[in-house]
Amino acid sequence: MKIKTIGLIGLGRFGTMAYQYLRASKEIRVYDANEAVLRNCPDARSFADTVAADLIVLAVPISAVERVCRDMARLLKPGQVVVDTCSVKEKPVKIMLRELPEEVQILGTHPLFGPDSGKNGIAGLKITVCPVRIDPDRYQAVLRYLKSLGLVTLETTAEEHDRQIARTQAVFHLIAQACKRLNWGGEDITTPGPETFFKLLKSVQNDTDQLFFDLQRENRYAAKARAEFIEEVIRLDGDLSRDIGKE
Repeated sequence: MKIKTIGLIGLGRFGTMAYQYLRASKEIRVYDANEAVLRNCPDARSFADTVAADLIVLAVPISAVERVCRDMARLLKPGQVVVDTCSVKEKPVKIMLRELPEEVQILGTHPLFGPDSGKNGIAGLKITVCPVRIDPDRYQAVLRYLKSLGLVTLETTAEEHDRQIARTQAVFHLIAQACKRLNWGGEDITTPGPETFFKLLKSVQNDTDQLFFDLQRENRYAAKARAEFIEEVIRLDGDLSRDIGKE
């Protein structure tokens, strides 16, 4: 199976970045519900034309996946591959299995980078792949294409992805949002470690509030990870207070 055409649905921050890389190697068709963002896009197409592509990439928020899948279901043909790019995997995978025709191939993915971390190139960056309902030939074709972009593929299940990402991305974004609200970072008086750390925090503080809340609310493991992290910080604070009292 050869991937000749790609349909990209969603031209937000991530979709816009993905478009720049996808268009360089394949014929691409782009659709977004917001017509304004398509005005200067030479590959803009109708929704029907976009979902007629061999491979369809959903670059939409988790909250929009169900609606998009329902809209596209009647237009899809056997053998097409639908790929999501959500930062949470269990929920969108369940939605795609429920809403898309059985003869349509489904692959869950999560590019482990964003518009800021991928702006200078994506070669060497990682992407998780969760084969859901996809035959070996099509799966290998997608993997070859991802590798041709220079991406490092990590195969996992939707459940294991969400379990691990709750302890990494979700907690990191929690710290980033807390520091943003406190207006911490950017001080002149600092050491190299914290300076680098705050620069990394800044790289995700530009993400939308919707992405942050989706990461926290739609991942069933995120609440536990947050609680464990916060409880440990409180314990550390208590240890510091007790140590001070002994001096």
